[in-house]
Amino acid sequence: MKSILSLLSCLLLVCGCRTVPGPSVGLVNVRFTQARAFETTATFTLRLSNETPEPLQLDGGVHKIYLNGLYVGEGLNGDTLDLPRLGTATQDVTVHLSNLRMVTRIKPIIESKSFDYQIKSVVYGKSPAGRMKSASEGRLDLNDFAPSRRP
Repeated sequence: MKSILSLLSCLLLVCGCRTVPGPSVGLVNVRFTQARAFETTATFTLRLSNETPEPLQLDGGVHKIYLNGLYVGEGLNGDTLDLPRLGTATQDVTVHLSNLRMVTRIKPIIESKSFDYQIKSVVYGKSPAGRMKSASEGRLDLNDFAPSRRP
């Protein structure tokens, strides 16, 4: 009898909890910002989209970034970001590349101006959102954003 009551209590607790979906995260731009002998820094501009009818207040996040299937690194951001309901915002994330051999593998991918990406993110929301996971993938073609020239 006690086990049935415990099970029912757990089910009520789980059913009463509200799940807040995490924002989707997409890649907008990438650029190298600093090059040193043993470390190169890249800045990734991410677009976070809130697909819910309620605003989200984020309190930082961790973003693992892959380009053409190659793990690039992890970007951390501790800034507070307000995502309006059914809205978007951009955020820059810095990734430090400490292996020069890796940089020589990544730089041609980025300079080709067209590559596949995958982002696995964990963002932290203020209550009641808590910890939210997000994974996205896509293709970024920077040639599509080149300014048009007038004749």
